[in-house]
Amino acid sequence: MTTNSHLYIIAAMSENQVIGLDNRLPWHLPDEWAHFRKVTDGKAFIQGRKSFEAADALHSSYKNVVLSRNQNLEKSEKTERASDLNEGIALLKDENEVFVLGGASVFEQALPLAEKLYLTIVHTTVEGDAYFPKLDWDEWELISSEFHQRDERHKYAFSMNLYVRKES
Repeated sequence: MTTNSHLYIIAAMSENQVIGLDNRLPWHLPDEWAHFRKVTDGKAFIQGRKSFEAADALHSSYKNVVLSRNQNLEKSEKTERASDLNEGIALLKDENEVFVLGGASVFEQALPLAEKLYLTIVHTTVEGDAYFPKLDWDEWELISSEFHQRDERHKYAFSMNLYVRKES
């Protein structure tokens, strides 16, 4: 598969690797959302159907690819359907940067292909039913980290980290 795209994963997980509960984020972190919007503004997104349909889902104002086997998935002019990750990447082959937004199985499939990992660590342990896949930290180098203290708007402290895949 040839592509000009750079594939990035963007996610937030708790210290026990939870990324969701009942198809929602288990926290509300306004400054982390602002960071997400800044990083992804004007970029194409790939995500699974459940993530796309979640109540707190994030959609690109530019271009979305939803991974679903449902041929009748409701789409808008900025949304296309792909039956799997490879097809989704192929649909976005002319994009410079593509962000993978989840869920768990999509992250797992995209991880070996990703060049960058925008991973926010929420400094707590929470109950969840969706988890970020196990990472081999030896494959990743931390490039930047911005710590955000708990405050009146943020129930938990968190660190917004950027990792790049190490040269093999």
